Amino acid sequence: MKAVILAAGMGTRLRPLTEKRPKAFLEIDGIPLIRRSIENLLEIGIKEFIIVVGYMKDYFRRKISNYFRDLNIIYVPNQEYSITGSMYSLSVIDGIVDDDILLLESDLLYEKVALKALINSTEPNEILVAPLSGSGDEVYICVNENNELINLGKNIDKKDIAIGELVGISKLSLDFMLKLFECAKEDYAKNEKNYHYEEVIFKLSKTYPIKCRLINDLSWIEIDNENDLKRAIEIIYPKIKERKNG
Repeated sequence: MKAVILAAGMGTRLRPLTEKRPKAFLEIDGIPLIRRSIENLLEIGIKEFIIVVGYMKDYFRRKISNYFRDLNIIYVPNQEYSITGSMYSLSVIDGIVDDDILLLESDLLYEKVALKALINSTEPNEILVAPLSGSGDEVYICVNENNELINLGKNIDKKDIAIGELVGISKLSLDFMLKLFECAKEDYAKNEKNYHYEEVIFKLSKTYPIKCRLINDLSWIEIDNENDLKRAIEIIYPKIKERKNG
């Protein structure tokens, strides 16, 4: 299994903090988000990495090589990062990825139990879910009695039946990934490129069910703006550190 980290975005909501570095390199307790994430992945046995880059792409290779000199990392550029969404970033690894993956977004702070839950699961395809945070930017997740995805989105109907929100960490089989790429190509043919990978996962889940794993009391945050960063530093990281799980 390989790790795929999506890190092409410009982080515009975090400017001026992201004018001279990608948001994946924002530091919590002196450690950049992406470095902390790679260390977490190494601890659970992941040894091969694919990082999709775009904005300030050379920064990644230069900095990460300083942290992990002998790590097997493939950097794949999304040349259209400024006008495309996360699904297009994921699509650029089509033809490169040859194994099941753990898919992560680069702007996450999380405790390692998030990774362990997926890596130890027998399900081939599973997305991680946490209780609703009340951030106002949640991607709601609804499931059936078998914990299979039945609805997903920020503006869905019947939000009250959502079991939680998307974390941004998923386990996907190679077979599912190839179907995901084919599904997305239909949209690219219509010049529709600016949307998120979870939307295509939901579309595909209607034919190929995908499990959702809820972890209650998961300490995590996606850092999209300065309020998120403040919360990460003052609330989320102290909880992770106290649990010695991140």
